[in-house]
Amino acid sequence: KHLGDLLTATLLFRETMAPDLRVQGILKSADKDGTLIADSAPAGKTRGLLQSSGGKPIEAAGGHLQMMRTLQNGAVNQGVVRVPEGGGITQAMMAYMRESEQVDTMLAVATVQNEAGEVIAAGGYLVQLLPEVGRGPLAVMALRLEDFENVEPYLKPEFTPEWLRDELLYGMPFTVLDKSSVESECWCSESRLLGAIATLDRKEIQTMVDDGDPLEITCDYCKKEYRIQ
Repeated sequence: KHLGDLLTATLLFRETMAPDLRVQGILKSADKDGTLIADSAPAGKTRGLLQSSGGKPIEAAGGHLQMMRTLQNGAVNQGVVRVPEGGGITQAMMAYMRESEQVDTMLAVATVQNEAGEVIAAGGYLVQLLPEVGRGPLAVMALRLEDFENVEPYLKPEFTPEWLRDELLYGMPFTVLDKSSVESECWCSESRLLGAIATLDRKEIQTMVDDGDPLEITCDYCKKEYRIQ
């Protein structure tokens, strides 16, 4: 559930704050025995990773949320906040937006599972209040958002993003600027792997060549195996 929430929150953050950049959301549990990673690329491809010691459940409350943006020049912009006690990804993300981005934001994400623990729906929204918003629209939006502090009850089979948008903006004029596709897919490739190897120190690369053994690497996300001779 936390991984589903983190994937949704990271995707919403990228679409809102950095649509042309790769964004990662990383949740580290308070006991440091578990980590969740959500990775979202500009093309809409999204992938997630769970790392846990001894198979323990990962608790969000008391942990830390880190958001990272890879800039066009290769530099990384990042910020870290503590997950509020008793809170989850929704509360952590709102804290991050307030403390690190300094943008008034209302956000809610949820992941619905069936009795077998399988994810059957995930979704949410992110609303940012810009400085030029007048008091009238601001008051109307505040009232509307009170009904959507928990979005999970609305994630039913008939749910659509358009329905949620129309409900959040009920009675308010708005313009749809763009739509983006979303898919769960890993973007690892042999060329990307070779690019990563090329960043190593020249002596390390020469040592691998001199050993003569093929380099076997497995992608942490999709488990695809690469063998480089």
